[in-house]
Amino acid sequence: MSPRRWRVAALGLAVGLTIPVGAVGHPASAAPDQAGTARAVTAKVDKKVTKRIADTGKSAFWVFLDSQADLTTATKLRTKAEKGAAVLRAKTAHAERSQAGIRSLLTRRGAEFTPFWLVNTIHVTGDAKLLDELATHGDVREIVADDPVSIPTPLPGQTVATVDGIEWNIDRINAPQVWNELGVRGEGVVIGGIDTGVNYLHPALNASYRGRAADGSYDHNYNWFDPSGSCSTDEPCDNNDHGSHTMGSMVGLDGENVVGVAPNAKWIAAKGCESSSCSRTSLLASGQWMLAPTDINGANPRPDLAPDVINNSWGNTTYDPWYAETVSAWVAAGIFPAFSNGNSGPGCNTSGSPGMYSISYSSGAFDVNNAIASFSSRGTGENGEIKPNIAAPGANVRSSTRTGYGSFSGTSMASPHTAATVALMWSASPAIHGDIAATRAILDQTAIDVDALTCGGTVEKNNVFGEGRLDAYAAVDATPRGALGTVDGHVTSGGAPLAGATVTVTGPMTRTGTTATDGSYGFDRLMVGDYAVTVSKFGYVTATGQVTVTENQTVNKDVVVEQAPSATLSGTVSTSAGPAAGAAVSVLSTPLTATADAQGNYSVTVPQGSYEVRFTHAYRCADAVTQSTTVDADTDLDVTLPDRVDSFGYACGAAGGTFTPGTELLNVTGDDRATTVSLPFRVPLYGKSYQDAWVSTNGVLGFGTSSTNRVNTTIPSTVAPNLALFPFWDDLYVETDSAIYTTVGGSAPRRTFTVEWRNVAIYANRSQRLTFSATIGEDGSVVYRYKDIAGTGDETGTGATIGLENSDGTAGFLYSFNTGAVADGTAIAFRTTRTGVLSGVLTDANDGLPLAGATVTATVGDTTVSDTSDASGRYLIQAPAGTVGLSLAQPNYETSTATTTLAAGALETRSAALRTARIGANATSLTVTAPAGQTRGRSIALSNTGSLGTDVTVTELDADGFPADLGWLELSGTTATVAAGGRHTVGVTVRTAGLAPGSHHQAKVQISSASGRKPVIVLPVTLVVPSYALAVDAGGTAGRIDVEGQTWSPDQAYSAGKAGYLGTSSRRTTSTTITGTNDPARFATQREGMYEYRIDGLADGWYTVELDFAEVKTQRPDKRVFDVLLEGQEVLPSLDVAGEVGSYAALSRTYTVQVTDGQLNVRFVTHAGYGQPIVNALRVTNRPDLGV
Repeated sequence: MSPRRWRVAALGLAVGLTIPVGAVGHPASAAPDQAGTARAVTAKVDKKVTKRIADTGKSAFWVFLDSQADLTTATKLRTKAEKGAAVLRAKTAHAERSQAGIRSLLTRRGAEFTPFWLVNTIHVTGDAKLLDELATHGDVREIVADDPVSIPTPLPGQTVATVDGIEWNIDRINAPQVWNELGVRGEGVVIGGIDTGVNYLHPALNASYRGRAADGSYDHNYNWFDPSGSCSTDEPCDNNDHGSHTMGSMVGLDGENVVGVAPNAKWIAAKGCESSSCSRTSLLASGQWMLAPTDINGANPRPDLAPDVINNSWGNTTYDPWYAETVSAWVAAGIFPAFSNGNSGPGCNTSGSPGMYSISYSSGAFDVNNAIASFSSRGTGENGEIKPNIAAPGANVRSSTRTGYGSFSGTSMASPHTAATVALMWSASPAIHGDIAATRAILDQTAIDVDALTCGGTVEKNNVFGEGRLDAYAAVDATPRGALGTVDGHVTSGGAPLAGATVTVTGPMTRTGTTATDGSYGFDRLMVGDYAVTVSKFGYVTATGQVTVTENQTVNKDVVVEQAPSATLSGTVSTSAGPAAGAAVSVLSTPLTATADAQGNYSVTVPQGSYEVRFTHAYRCADAVTQSTTVDADTDLDVTLPDRVDSFGYACGAAGGTFTPGTELLNVTGDDRATTVSLPFRVPLYGKSYQDAWVSTNGVLGFGTSSTNRVNTTIPSTVAPNLALFPFWDDLYVETDSAIYTTVGGSAPRRTFTVEWRNVAIYANRSQRLTFSATIGEDGSVVYRYKDIAGTGDETGTGATIGLENSDGTAGFLYSFNTGAVADGTAIAFRTTRTGVLSGVLTDANDGLPLAGATVTATVGDTTVSDTSDASGRYLIQAPAGTVGLSLAQPNYETSTATTTLAAGALETRSAALRTARIGANATSLTVTAPAGQTRGRSIALSNTGSLGTDVTVTELDADGFPADLGWLELSGTTATVAAGGRHTVGVTVRTAGLAPGSHHQAKVQISSASGRKPVIVLPVTLVVPSYALAVDAGGTAGRIDVEGQTWSPDQAYSAGKAGYLGTSSRRTTSTTITGTNDPARFATQREGMYEYRIDGLADGWYTVELDFAEVKTQRPDKRVFDVLLEGQEVLPSLDVAGEVGSYAALSRTYTVQVTDGQLNVRFVTHAGYGQPIVNALRVTNRPDLGV
């Protein structure tokens, strides 16, 4: 341990008693057996400590002793200095006595340790053996982990307009009215701040630093404390801005920069937070120093120099009582403890500690519009009481920073307003200086009520604003000032003293007290004037009277009260699941309670009067309810406990069915591990649907960012993980005889996905095991099941979080937190009470196949929720319950609409086949061959085989797909409306004028329509301008020009170097019109019997060969059968023209062939026993576009 650390730890111990080591404490006992040690460790030791030592061999931890100093003497003293000195004496003496035995043990073991006296605790670094010794020591109450505490990160703020040159937040609490009308600015009061430090040279803070002398010199003794030595010198510093900002809101003033509530108060500070986090050693050392500041060396404590108010804008996000004794000691010393309530809102039960302690006075945050800030944590508090205590400005608060000014947001910004208001109150009223109870009562009574009941409470006092909005002027104005007097008296009933009666005096100020055992009461420091005296007690009729207080006089007012008559209040308590057997019935503000029997019936005798009756039940799915009733005779009051519902609408209940074991083993074992899983379908959770998930060994099934956080927290919380199911979030271990499985059940649209954690162990005690599962359905259902729970330890949930939560930790259902809530056979079903699920499959009406990417929109009132269909066409929407307008839409499809009624928690199926056009073309590409200087015409036949008509637009594109106007290509029929089942023809004309022979040209034809599957068809177009072209009219005797301008040569026999037919053959003609062609003349002549057409003189390369056939006389099928070969390769085997198209009908075939020897051979092979081969026309064109 460094010398500096020992000075911090030993602070103030010199004023205590020096006791021989081992002289005090429980007597030593024989070493416990192994089983006893294990029990002690389990009972006393935080499981995080056990795990850290198991992981690393050694860890730091806190040893809390089982006794605290008696501060009764301090509370009876009058002055703050006397109180502080008494607390210091009592605390240090008790620490010396009670810690002696443990310090001796630690010294003998050579352990590193630091004792503290304000809280009876010792900070120790040790191993497992030392941990076991300490856990079995009789003086030890508990051993907890040494986790840092955070400074809530201030949210970036915006500049808000000032009011007459005053910051909005200062004006809003009416601090300027205090300055101007009451003449009070905090004079004579010292404010302490435990934070990240303060820039004491800042112009807004320098003048109010207590360590600054009138001559401008500085003395940091008793005014500044840096327990960790984070600052480079002994001068105050701030490495974070946070501390300078909070101090500025309390005392800051620099010319026009009026940022502080009490600018004439003085400040001192302790750097309890090294940066953005705060070690517990620094916080506890700072707490000690605040009660009795020391010189710069940590010596010579002086409680008379303690601050009057301490602001604490730091804390944990969950309940942690470790600092409670520190706060209690401050209060006993007459120091007001102001705390921020936390930044974990907007969920309920998000208050942080120490702010949530009953003894702390915590502040929530509101904004310039007087609305609660979304981040402001809500109650309840430590024992179920209302938290925060009050709300103050905390959004967009401008104050000092290390180097200037800045606007921050957070409850860290709110608490300084409350602390500085107390400084104004005590400055104005020495009569209540150091009277914590009276000060709290005035703050409570003068706060501005706000109707904010989302987290419980009343308009006067709720878990969002606490007592209401802080009003500094009303609070200061309500303090006792000026001439004062005293009222006392006795309360009796039936001639006997009445103890425990509440006495309230109301007049120039309001005070409340309780009668002593002899019935006496008294109020000193009352402002002079007339007062109403009210006396009330349960079971008695409230009595009233009047009294006049005069200066420096004691006025006696005795009051007699009468006992009230009684009657019976009875009824039945139920839940949505049936009779609430065992329900607790409490008559508030009375000691009366009752318990419902097996049928939910209760009965309690009460004095006649009006009551608030509270009904609660251990059933975690039912919420408590408070009912007002007047009992003037026997009265029946039946109550149905409402379902507990989170802010989204999830509720819970008992689940039917049986445990479903997993079947597919997940590859995840060990400690703090996670793996991803892909669900075979989407599931809804908190308004959205998910298919990708992750599973952790620590009992979490998540749908957002994966997390292996083993430190469970309450939910909802912004702490990771979020967007998850928490069937049993704890530090678990999946070892060799444990495993995690998944399984899928049901059928669409009610399929379920289950994760089973089988025989997993509690990490801190691996003898404790359990099996549990989480099931989520595509219908929105969630079920947790538990089995193989044999004991009553951590396997019941005493260290686990059970519930579910949304994506950002702002909504969640907390079933239980660190409470034994599950047993063997427990099954919990979660359901939605405000939403239902819409599901269905979208298909294309033409092909019946799924439509992916379709937009489905559900509208309920002013709320719209949408989803996109997946690859299977399925959509899933978690929508508000009610009348739903459903729209199912996809571009180029007809939108389908429907109206349906969706019940909460229900599943409604709405599928649709969406109609659309389906335009198709008779070709996928177009190649036109035309010699130079000629024109050719072609056509593209379009058909709509879809279920909906469509407009069609045809566009000419260049080879790269861009719109172009090519000189050689012309389209006609480029726009049309094609009805379902309709057709349309697009004309294509090519002109080769000016194009070089042997060239080829590319273009594209784009056909656009509102066809759902294929709205755009692109046909490549190739124009070939051949350098060689031969068209032979087989059987023809004279040349001719056809309808396309093609010149056809007469037929001739082959001769070397030329082209012609070979073999004995004949020619035939017909005058009958050939069908199936737009050029019947080409098919009217025929060559029959040849065995080859041979063409000489060709350049090597690729050629297109077009062969035309037609029977020019009546011919039966299977009478003429022959083969056709090109360059020795068979291309037309067993051609039977009549068999394919009949007689007098055209049949054309086109082939591409490569010539490598300068000669093209077209062979015709007769099948034995069949007629001779025929051909009606041949056309050969070279293809320069295909290469050589």
